[in-house]
Amino acid sequence: MYECPGCGANLKFDIASGQMSCAYCGMKVEPHSLQKDTDAVLEDTFEATVFTCPQCGGEMLGGDQDATAFCSFCGAANILTSRLTQEKRPDYIIPFKKTREDCKRAYARKMRWALFAPRQLRDPAYIDSFRGIYMPYWTYKLEQKGEVCFKGRKIYRKGDYVYTGHYDLTGNVDAGYYGFSYDASSTFYDNISESLAPYYVQDQVEFTPAYLSGFYADIADVDEGLYHEKAVEMANESSWQQICTAKEYKKYNIDYDMNRFNLTEKLHTRCSAVHSTMYPVWFLSWRKDDRVAYATVNGQTGKVVADLPIDSKRFVGAAMILTLPLFILLNLLGTMKPLTLLILSSLLGIAAAWIYLLELRGIRRRENHETDAAMQAKQAPGASYGQPKRKSAGFSFKKWHISLIFTLLMVVLIPVISILVIFQAILETEGKSLAFLGPLAAMAVCGVFYFMCYREEKKLENYRHRYSGLVAMGAQAVVALICLVNPVSDLWYYLGALLILLSVLFDILDIIKSYNRLAMRRLPQFDKQGGDHHA
Repeated sequence: MYECPGCGANLKFDIASGQMSCAYCGMKVEPHSLQKDTDAVLEDTFEATVFTCPQCGGEMLGGDQDATAFCSFCGAANILTSRLTQEKRPDYIIPFKKTREDCKRAYARKMRWALFAPRQLRDPAYIDSFRGIYMPYWTYKLEQKGEVCFKGRKIYRKGDYVYTGHYDLTGNVDAGYYGFSYDASSTFYDNISESLAPYYVQDQVEFTPAYLSGFYADIADVDEGLYHEKAVEMANESSWQQICTAKEYKKYNIDYDMNRFNLTEKLHTRCSAVHSTMYPVWFLSWRKDDRVAYATVNGQTGKVVADLPIDSKRFVGAAMILTLPLFILLNLLGTMKPLTLLILSSLLGIAAAWIYLLELRGIRRRENHETDAAMQAKQAPGASYGQPKRKSAGFSFKKWHISLIFTLLMVVLIPVISILVIFQAILETEGKSLAFLGPLAAMAVCGVFYFMCYREEKKLENYRHRYSGLVAMGAQAVVALICLVNPVSDLWYYLGALLILLSVLFDILDIIKSYNRLAMRRLPQFDKQGGDHHA
């Protein structure tokens, strides 16, 4: 809390002017001119109020007592406890550049194309709930200076001979990188922070607690060394691309694989400094049951990153509306034989099963934090970014067995189905009874996919088992039986195709449910209550 020099009221940071503003007398004050006595106790710390939820233990920095009525992390309506503490002072901060109104307009533009999103996400009252929070980041400064040497080749023909010249391409590198930033909070998912990038460091200023007035800040809990290897790797790759495209080296065939080995040593890459910074983010959360979807807006550039769940009723309704014109269009383009329709329907069933499997794998990777370096480091202290996972010793028959089945499936069964579709006319004229192999192969493919989906479901917590895979296998078996019997009436073929399409509809509903789980989080980690809603 900073008092106005004119009237003693509370000063808050005003985004439009970039200064501290008093809502009562209208006085403007430059942020760096304000400093409490407690802010200067130690040069590397500042006094802050930490609010803690007694239910989940979540903590955040703030100065507004309204935060005591609601937990930002678990959503519980608890009376939060608060305490004064000395927090480590960040080196720099990028103040908010985009106001709440700018944020709402950017979000509204993105929502124009979210045709199947729940209607509540477009509610003006909901959109007005954007909240500002500063997220902690580590910003790396890297330097490359020294003599470099790479191997190059030049191939040319002279007469009946082809000559290959080998060259040592030498030079000097003098490069500097500053602005490789990675979030320092384990509660802020890496995929979201990377999608919000870039932040432009030319707008950063020296940190002062005055910028936090009217907003909240997450607490840094990730070690600065976690992303060191990734920052070095990005600097190496950037310099390597510059070297390959330089006009002096462009005419030579530089051996990419050989020269990329140990680029850190070749380019003399070193990290000269790591700075703690705070970057501005606008948050908007939508909670349903025990999960939450959210939208984030870069408070400097206005870039929007949103997780948008699908309203299954809106999706199915739109699909039904599009069915009639699509049916008319297909009839105008040509006709399809009943047996061909069955084979294509079987392929559609395989595609639905495959998409469902991919969704389940995506859910498992996200909920197990397999792609989130900060969360993995939180669970396993001392780990570094890109550290290879420990492989189990010995031979695993179970893993080998599953891999063999999947390989045979991809190499044998799917090409068989494709061949049956391509040579459908031959099968109908010379060996129509062989057409049942297509649905049988499709049933086997669906069976393997169903088994793999079941294994993925077992790895997820609180995930209700789906039976659409069994329905799909049953539909494929009925279609195979129809093709084997080869009835005279085409009605049986159309009924078989309809049965498969119904099973595909069940798969689509499961895909939507799994997608919504993928688009929403288990805990409302980013529902940051607080901040000045009129900033």
